Amino acid sequence: MKRILVCFVAALMFAAFSVAPQTASAAKKLSNIKITLANPLFNPGISFLWIGNFLGYYQEEGVDAEFVAAQGGAQGMGWALAGRTHIAIPRPIPILFKAARAKKAPPLLGVYILNRDAIYADGVAVPPGSSIKSVCDLQGKKVGVMSQNDAGPLFVKKALETCGIAKKDQRVTYLPVGAVSKAAMAMKLGRVDAWANVDVQYTLAKASGFKFDIIPYQKGWTKNLFGNVVWVNKGYLAKNRKAVIGFLRGLAKGSLFFYTNPKATLEAHWVLYPESMPKGMSREKATARMLTVLVDRAPKLRPDDGTEKINKFGAHHDGEWDEYLKFVGLDKVISKKLLRSLYTNDMIDEVNNFDRQKVIDRAKNWDLAKEIKNFRALQKRYGQ
Repeated sequence: MKRILVCFVAALMFAAFSVAPQTASAAKKLSNIKITLANPLFNPGISFLWIGNFLGYYQEEGVDAEFVAAQGGAQGMGWALAGRTHIAIPRPIPILFKAARAKKAPPLLGVYILNRDAIYADGVAVPPGSSIKSVCDLQGKKVGVMSQNDAGPLFVKKALETCGIAKKDQRVTYLPVGAVSKAAMAMKLGRVDAWANVDVQYTLAKASGFKFDIIPYQKGWTKNLFGNVVWVNKGYLAKNRKAVIGFLRGLAKGSLFFYTNPKATLEAHWVLYPESMPKGMSREKATARMLTVLVDRAPKLRPDDGTEKINKFGAHHDGEWDEYLKFVGLDKVISKKLLRSLYTNDMIDEVNNFDRQKVIDRAKNWDLAKEIKNFRALQKRYGQ
């Protein structure tokens, strides 16, 4: 009788475990990918990068996308080169200069274009009432930038060249001032005369209450320049191609979701990074202010470049790269062969192989309460 009872209890325990909910250890193991941001803040203007973590787009691809903040694109590139992270997302500028110095491609490969517009193309910020009325007036001034190796100095130098001021005759002091509020405050206090950064930094600063004007660069001079690029460490790619494609596909889905419904994206961002919400204001007010940031960025996430109409997220175009090379002044230094070795469309078809309408419908039929419930279930399943 005792033996029968033991067997009965064992059977009950087996049955209990066999019908128990799937735990984190039993869930499909995710491949960790570390992505270095090109700025130090998890600001909502670039939440298309990590929105896939909330919506489950990365997890359903078998990917654990871990985002790491950095002080600009150059630092992010350095971390990916060293293998400290697997992916970096700077603009092409630091990669092109590194290739020019070494006369060979660095161990990073451009696999996906994030933005279809040059996000530095808006112009420079100046305080209200500034004597700077055009970019040509920046001669002899102090300009705040993210860092000396960021794209800000290059864009200002190119702008001054279009004013007829040769690089050797330019007299501009570039001072690192950080991001958003720190940079805007440095300009407000007169530590710098102007501030050169990306569109989303300006919008975030204005949403935080800072007042300044944007002095535009010459119209059309950056017409065909794209923005940031996803650069993957070649050693990591060789062993983890499937995971890289999964990450890029999740990124494409997140970009389409952001593009379709910026407000829903912002609401999800607050759940992921509540600490990024402006202090001293209600969620409703913060959402109203920051929504302008996302609405401004959304058109730059379109899937094509407006000319070739291939309608794919992330695709590279040789002509755009040729123009970028000329813009940075390296067209006599880097050969076409070397330039073409820096990027690839090899994974783009696979990355774009998903149901776009399903993503669009989810964005249009947004239900925050329902999505939060789904997100908590994801966290529990994967132990995140």
